[in-house]
Amino acid sequence: SLAKKMGLGECGYRVVTNFGPDAGHSVFHLHFHLLGGRKLSWPPG
Repeated sequence: SLAKKMGLGECGYRVVTNFGPDAGHSVFHLHFHLLGGRKLSWPPG
């Protein structure tokens, strides 16, 4: 998997997609962001 290739599989990662301008959608085709490599908090942002 991509997360494993990037070295993120062991500690965890987050998969994010945005839809619509209020969500920060700026590239208008379906795509995902793979976030990791550091401690992620909630709520995001």
